[in-house]
Amino acid sequence: MNDTGKYYVINHLVLMTGLSDRTIRNYLSQGILAGERINGMWHFTPEQVEAFLTHPAVRPSILAKHNGIVYDFLMEDKRTAKQSCMILDLPGADCKVLGEFFSYTISNGDYRNIRFSFDGVGVTPRVILSGDTDEILRLVNAYHNQ
Repeated sequence: MNDTGKYYVINHLVLMTGLSDRTIRNYLSQGILAGERINGMWHFTPEQVEAFLTHPAVRPSILAKHNGIVYDFLMEDKRTAKQSCMILDLPGADCKVLGEFFSYTISNGDYRNIRFSFDGVGVTPRVILSGDTDEILRLVNAYHNQ
């Protein structure tokens, strides 16, 4: 990979799509997801990630996972802590910047109780967050204050 800018790793794709690590690796072995293995770790450019997210064999699974986050939140009726589900539609936002911010911030920060999905394929990028209310608010504030 010649680009020295930001890249994605499997954990970022797991966060963004809701798909499991094993499923992502299966897509790699099937050739549906392209990437480069560097020092034993898979790396993906934003262009490779976009091609993966829009692939017709993958897209329905990702949409089901996105919808599942909201459905699971609505169906849970015995919470023991403050929980929130937030859908952010961000027209005009740069999909690459948006995806990178949430992926990197969640995976590198102190966000342990958040489910996250990102859809930058349509006209309006969408972020779905579910989990601990304080963590979600802290994350959304960090995005708006960047």
